[in-house]
Amino acid sequence: MLFIEYDVTPEGVIELVALVNAVEEDGEDEDGSAWLAWRRAEFDDDGMGSVGVSPDDLALLESTEDPDALRGIVERIILDDRSAKEEVTT
Repeated sequence: MLFIEYDVTPEGVIELVALVNAVEEDGEDEDGSAWLAWRRAEFDDDGMGSVGVSPDDLALLESTEDPDALRGIVERIILDDRSAKEEVTT
């Protein structure tokens, strides 16, 4: 499973931190749930700065060669994730 790690500055600027392929070598964590649990426990943002990429979005990312289109897809994924998480915490 592909995850996007990101930060959002106090000014609202999104900063891409990393793309993480969270599948263990032996394939035991196919959906990335073990990695996500580790991520939430180890970082002080309680998972606010990471999002799993859906299979449909991953296919879209992999089929797109245009840098602006890639940026747009990643931004949409992050903004949708952040919006959903902020709704839960408010």
